[in-house]
Amino acid sequence: MTAALDFTKPARLRKAAPGMYRHDGDRFPGLYLNVGKTKNTWYIKRKVEGKTKSIKIGGFPAMDAATAFKQGDTKTGVAKSNIITVRDGWTFWCDTSQAQGGMSDDHRNRMTRQLEMHAKGIMDSNVADVTSADVQAALNDLMADGKNATARAVRIGIGNAFNFADVVNPVAQKKTRVAKSEEKRAQWEMVADAHDRDPDDWSVMWEAIKAKREKNVIIGTAWVVMFFTGIRSDNVRSLTWDQVDLQNKSIHLTKMKNGLARTLPVANGVIDALQQIRAGDSEFVFPGSGKDGYIGDTRELRAEIDEKDLRVIEPHDCRRHFMQAAAEAFLPEYVAHFLRGDKKGGKDNDMLMKYLKRMGNRRAIDEIEKVYFERIKEVPDFNLEQRA
Repeated sequence: MTAALDFTKPARLRKAAPGMYRHDGDRFPGLYLNVGKTKNTWYIKRKVEGKTKSIKIGGFPAMDAATAFKQGDTKTGVAKSNIITVRDGWTFWCDTSQAQGGMSDDHRNRMTRQLEMHAKGIMDSNVADVTSADVQAALNDLMADGKNATARAVRIGIGNAFNFADVVNPVAQKKTRVAKSEEKRAQWEMVADAHDRDPDDWSVMWEAIKAKREKNVIIGTAWVVMFFTGIRSDNVRSLTWDQVDLQNKSIHLTKMKNGLARTLPVANGVIDALQQIRAGDSEFVFPGSGKDGYIGDTRELRAEIDEKDLRVIEPHDCRRHFMQAAAEAFLPEYVAHFLRGDKKGGKDNDMLMKYLKRMGNRRAIDEIEKVYFERIKEVPDFNLEQRA
């Protein structure tokens, strides 16, 4: 027969001999404490789908009886659903997203690999056991290694895994924090948070860029280049045609902010867009009427969200989105910095060029482009004649 102890007296529980105990009274029905030689563990017995199950709750003294009993109610509810572990939640989220056409197999596989690689302990855990502190600890490990973009991706993935679980989402309402690679969050991330949209869905930004291109093909194409390359807006706006190699699909940057010059492979879509505007006698790719001879400040692009006209992307946001796409493509961060023209990527150019050559030069940028297509939910057609 199970011995009885007053669970409201922690001192007595600490002195208890090894064995299984129930509460001496009717305050915590079904709650048990298993006292072992080295650790003490709470369990709760409840009927789930007609069968009595003993469900592990947590440890004592880290968790008192009242907390354990409350957690037991939560876990009992979880046991009745198909979502028991965080991995179950992630699988269900992916299945739902794919059923709605919002996630490709490649995106699912990449995100799953990231979660299994960087948050396996959380993925293995019962959804009722995961706290915001657990998630933050995993994010802190990534940020300590300078992997801020990866930390953001992991945070988003874990948050999505809890969307259909019958527990409080430990990521929701900004309960966890990730350092930004830049000085502030991208505009679309803030809009998405404020209007209950998916920040991983870049179709709203892409539609704004397409609308701009239809209204003004020169400025709109400049946005295409910024969006798909992460190159600084000043360098994009001032591009000359002798810097663009349409055949080899590359752009040569000179007089960059960091003082470097670099030839960068660029996405096929960028070349397609540039080929559509290759006409006229101007030396500039994006000619303008100003004193410099090229277009001025590209400013922001806006879109209608919930019947409101909102800013959804700024030029500098393109650099952040490029880093996110590179991280999701599992490229080393220094390669991503190199490909968008950063000083970080310029320190060991010989090593980087060998790396890119080993990958076939274009493999890295092609993988990034695939992520863009998944995020914007289409493979763009830059043929202006077909648009008209």
